[in-house]
Amino acid sequence: MLNFEEKKALIESIGGFELHEISMDRVNVHYPASKRDKKIIVKHLHPNGNAFIYAPFLEVEPLDKQGYVNVKDYSENEIQVLLLEAKEYMDKDESGYKEGLTKIYQDNNGDKLSLVYENEMWVIYTGENLEAVFPTIEGAEGYLLDEGFFKA
Repeated sequence: MLNFEEKKALIESIGGFELHEISMDRVNVHYPASKRDKKIIVKHLHPNGNAFIYAPFLEVEPLDKQGYVNVKDYSENEIQVLLLEAKEYMDKDESGYKEGLTKIYQDNNGDKLSLVYENEMWVIYTGENLEAVFPTIEGAEGYLLDEGFFKA
């Protein structure tokens, strides 16, 4: 089990987080770049080594009602992996897609189009030229399929 200072150093080594002291010498760790409403990635990091990491994506661990898992007895590697997964999860907006996600599609002639997630919309590009914009991925992929394009 890592102690308070070791957990704090591990969190700080990842970068992009802000530490905020709260009551009883505990620390909450905020991730200001989060694309979700949730900004606290670690709550109640306590001097006794107890802490909770935001992990609503976990299906097997017992989570509290806010989606946090207790990591008091986790190893350094387990905490690091969980923090990186939580950061990646928080980098995606509520729809579950990360800004800039790009998928390439092509037709039987070898022509290629890019499907890019931008500003919560799905944008289809021919090279650098805008082809079409859709509010859902299903709409964009339906259009591509109708036009004879498949995932490259």
